[in-house]
Amino acid sequence: MTQETIMIVDDDEIARRLLHGTLAPHYRVLSARSALEALAMLADGQTPDLILSDIMMPDLSGYDFCAQVKADPQTKHLPFIFVTALSFPKQEEEGLKLGAADYINKPVRPGLLLARIRAQLELAAYREKLLGQLDSSVNQLADSQRALQALTAERSCLFEVMGEMLACRDHYTSEHALRVAELSVRMGRALNLNTNDLETLELGCLVHDIGKVAIPDDVLLKPGRFDKQDRQIMEFHPQIGARLFARRFENPGIAAIILQHHERLDGGGYPNRLCGPEIDPLAKVVMVADIYEALIAKRPYKQPLNRENALGILLDEARHGKVLKEMVQTIEAVTADFDPLQLRLDTAADYLTSLESFRRKTYFREPLSDFYNYRYLTSLHLDGRLCQAIEHYHILKTDFNELKELNSQIGYARADTILDQIGRSFHEIIEGALTGHGLPTNALMLLRRGSDYLIYSECELTILEGIKASCQKVLDRARHDWGIKASLNLTSFPKAKSVDDALDEMDGYHRK
Repeated sequence: MTQETIMIVDDDEIARRLLHGTLAPHYRVLSARSALEALAMLADGQTPDLILSDIMMPDLSGYDFCAQVKADPQTKHLPFIFVTALSFPKQEEEGLKLGAADYINKPVRPGLLLARIRAQLELAAYREKLLGQLDSSVNQLADSQRALQALTAERSCLFEVMGEMLACRDHYTSEHALRVAELSVRMGRALNLNTNDLETLELGCLVHDIGKVAIPDDVLLKPGRFDKQDRQIMEFHPQIGARLFARRFENPGIAAIILQHHERLDGGGYPNRLCGPEIDPLAKVVMVADIYEALIAKRPYKQPLNRENALGILLDEARHGKVLKEMVQTIEAVTADFDPLQLRLDTAADYLTSLESFRRKTYFREPLSDFYNYRYLTSLHLDGRLCQAIEHYHILKTDFNELKELNSQIGYARADTILDQIGRSFHEIIEGALTGHGLPTNALMLLRRGSDYLIYSECELTILEGIKASCQKVLDRARHDWGIKASLNLTSFPKAKSVDDALDEMDGYHRK
């Protein structure tokens, strides 16, 4: 064990020797004849475990010496004991105020001196032990905080990954989640929710529709109204999403938001037909934000409503007891100076846009064929992806006359095979024109409407006339080989006219 060191500071040589004689058998001893010499020794790295100092010394008093020792971060924790002939209480009080640990009067009694020194050294050792434990605890706390921050960051990243996964599956749903999260958090702040609830709102909303990754495209992308079976399938998505989170995250509020955001206070929601008190308070915030965003956002199957109309519908829902009026008033205040449609999903990755377009296109593919249903045009029109750089579009429509008679003559199966062959020939003509003229995909599209074929075109009429001539050759050959009667009709329309209205007009014209 290392021997402890005591520094004696006294200008009286006899006093120094007496102290040295008492201490030397027990400690390593350093001696200084003045406070200035002692300060020099300390500056030179000769640091003791305890200092014994006289008060009345030339050049620098013991009080000033003590003050300098306590002012230095390197020595301020050293036990400092005054050993002096001054015995007035006021002088002892002054020394203790400066930071001295004890005050011993001369003449010194050896036993008392050793006992006082031992007590101070043990206190100093205990203090160092406590400081060490405190440092260790602080380090452990810092490590725990870093681990918690890392875990929180990883959790946030996990939610971002799930959001991006949802974006790969359905761009509209992911963008909807982003906006609902921002709306809900702003509503939460207006309602003075605490930090934990705000975080739960944000994370829960970002994944509130995550269950839609399991919903088939035939339902998820359907452009029209749901039938009973479609509705039943769609209503599974809250349960699917909540099941993913309920057993994996300690925060039950996230799963509650996912499961209950389509519930209604009157019990008319889904999936569990919960009523007011049974619904999580945060889900009551989200359900209003969810409805509002769905009303004001544009979708392939509907046009958006303005803010006033959307709020009117929400107020009507509140009057009928479906949502809280307080939440409607809150979202009205929040959206007074905030438009959630300004939030757009970052689609910097080109493949996301390509995937989304392909999914929506293939949804309209006719079963067991390479042809697309004409409703694909309606979807593109509603989405604003037609006629972006032109004022007119053209439709080349193939009418198969007397198809009923052909079916009765050669049978439905053979007639369908022949129509498919004609369609494949048309498809080759379209592909050749797109490649040969360097046209974008939407400039020429072949679609099917019942037994008829439609060619939608945004290209120059000269190109389309060439395509029409090539298609006519295919129809002439079909008439020669199989007796199929067909006609081609080309009509142009202003871009303001919807595709559905254009087709109705063509049908009406030909019916005349």
